Amino acid sequence: MSPSYHHAYITVNLSAIFHSLKKYSVFSELTLRIGEKDYIPDICLYPKRKINYIAGDIIRMTEMPLLAVEILSPSQGTQEILDKFKVYFDAGIKSCWLIVPILRSVMVYSEAEEAQTFHSGEVVDSVSDIRIPIDQIFE
Repeated sequence: MSPSYHHAYITVNLSAIFHSLKKYSVFSELTLRIGEKDYIPDICLYPKRKINYIAGDIIRMTEMPLLAVEILSPSQGTQEILDKFKVYFDAGIKSCWLIVPILRSVMVYSEAEEAQTFHSGEVVDSVSDIRIPIDQIFE
């Protein structure tokens, strides 16, 4: 899967929005080790933490984030992402977002089979305590 133009633009917008909240550490394309397989969400959020550059880098995170975001690219299918969400939830991730650029929509999953879809107004994730105007994501 190659990230597209829209995918890359939304990744930067949403990362900046999350960073501005000041309560999370935001990571883009961080490798998560789940079982024997690697997964790479487009964006993930951890509780705010200090980054220690001297301690050495982490190639594969085994600590799961609070939130994982996947942005649909033209080369991906929705079912592929929903299958990932099942793995993410089973691994302990509390919330997952699916962003569909062509529809300008955000689906917030609090369980693998329970989602709220947002097309306008604010995107509300009660699990992560996040409220952001949807227009900021797509501007």
